Amino acid sequence: MKKIRVRWQNLWFWLPVGIAAFLIFSRFAASFSPESRTGYNPVDDIPGYPFVNTDENRLKFPGGKQGFNRFFARLDTLTFYGEGKINIMHIGGSHVQGGTLTARMRDNMNTLTGGMRGERGFLFPFRLAHTNNPRNFKVSYTGKWKGCRSSKNRNHCPWGLAGITATTYDNHSRVMLYAFDKDSVNYPFNAVKIYHLPGPDSFDVKPDSSMKVDTSWTDTVAGFTAFRFAVMYDTLIFETFRSDSLQKKFVLQGIKLENDRPGISYTAIGVNGAKVPSYLRCPYFEPQLATAVPDLVILGIGINDSYMPEDDFSPEEYEDNYRRLLNIFRRVNPDVQFLFLTNNDSYYKRRFPNANVYKVRKSMEKLAAEYGAAYWDFFAVMGGYNSIRMWEYEGLAKHDLIHFTPAGYVLQADLLFKSIRDSYGDYLAEQSEFKP
Repeated sequence: MKKIRVRWQNLWFWLPVGIAAFLIFSRFAASFSPESRTGYNPVDDIPGYPFVNTDENRLKFPGGKQGFNRFFARLDTLTFYGEGKINIMHIGGSHVQGGTLTARMRDNMNTLTGGMRGERGFLFPFRLAHTNNPRNFKVSYTGKWKGCRSSKNRNHCPWGLAGITATTYDNHSRVMLYAFDKDSVNYPFNAVKIYHLPGPDSFDVKPDSSMKVDTSWTDTVAGFTAFRFAVMYDTLIFETFRSDSLQKKFVLQGIKLENDRPGISYTAIGVNGAKVPSYLRCPYFEPQLATAVPDLVILGIGINDSYMPEDDFSPEEYEDNYRRLLNIFRRVNPDVQFLFLTNNDSYYKRRFPNANVYKVRKSMEKLAAEYGAAYWDFFAVMGGYNSIRMWEYEGLAKHDLIHFTPAGYVLQADLLFKSIRDSYGDYLAEQSEFKP
């Protein structure tokens, strides 16, 4: 009987150890195929084109992976344990404002978390500024509004994080906003920040009376009024109103939809025609960035900076401008990671292949090494010099030979996501080598 008791004692000792070992093994075995945890792999359906260079479809780390691995570690915690929030910010110009590229990236990134969808995050209702609005959120409004873009040198407005404003002089203007994903599933929220120009001449703002507000407050430094609600909502309705005779206008700078759930928030910051200096001239950019702190910034600014004859483009000036922008992000979050997207192949004035793409790529590689960042060579992936013609022929690029069709942006997003996912899988595989 004594021997039997010893065996049972050993069993009760080794059983939890064995279970723990199995879970550890399962975790890192799955790391070689991250999509197996989600039930859906969005890159399985990437169409094949002979001009797409899949051998180049990977993230490159000229300064090492140490910094980026810290981002992957946070993604690891969210993916495997369902804990924490990850904020990704994708910043650019018209490629981003259009919304197709970033909407697909948002959907793709959410497949890594096993169905957990983070908050919708920061956005701008472009319809109020009378410019193209992404299709994955609906906007309606009353009153007359006028837009102002930081990408237009002749404009001078109090821009914030969005790089664009919408102004109304109509009292009691109303705005309705509803955000959803590719499956028309809404993004619920129980808190909102409405970013607007502070000051005694600004109208006040409040949610519709049907929305149950728990608390509210105003931050005059970052320039927003925040509301926390008693329940979750899928539609935001707010209105401006005059509470003082000095109030004359309302300048909307952006909206942030928030909730308390873990997940990935993928924010798109993009304005048609934007260059790097477009965001440097936004006085409220940094204060508002501090209220939407990113963990990863995907940088796709460069196509407009280099839209000029080859002799007129200065890589040194371009890099100096980028450093100023990157340092803003680093001041807000010293541990933020950067991913540079090289320019796509394009034409200058629809007549000349734009050779500045090589200079921009070299500058991005240099900055990636300097800041311990990654870069994705989309120019090489799409086929290299003059490949935009092949994308146009296949219905993937528009006739302006700069922008893409919806199918082209979806292809770009899927290729980019695959490069991120593969690098994440490499990180997990490397981590498993050091586990018992």
